Amino acid sequence: MIEPGTAFALFDKVLAGLGLIREGRRQRTEKTEHALRALYVALSETRAYISEREGGKRRNRKREYKLAELWHSASIPLRAIDKEFAGRCFAKGNYWMNPAAWDKKMIEETGIAIDSVLEATRKLLLD
Repeated sequence: MIEPGTAFALFDKVLAGLGLIREGRRQRTEKTEHALRALYVALSETRAYISEREGGKRRNRKREYKLAELWHSASIPLRAIDKEFAGRCFAKGNYWMNPAAWDKKMIEETGIAIDSVLEATRKLLLD
């Protein structure tokens, strides 16, 4: 038979373990929320810029540099959740540093087309 002191000590360790698991889940949730917010900002700013360009507005290098910064920033918290997607977001930032250096084939092969990134974000949101 287990002594009461030993039983309480084991019970405390189990409860502490459950607390760590719960804390780990909370931290993962916070990391996921942070990554999704950063992705949302990068996506919405990018879609707005693309829409303006399709509407006839001239190219804006300052805005493109800002998009690059948003995509690079979004890739950082995403590393803890999905390293492959984080790499794609970083590549998306590189694209906005110099869009003229990227052809359609490179964009497709890298998986950084806006629709592709939007779909990956949607999947991440639903997981």
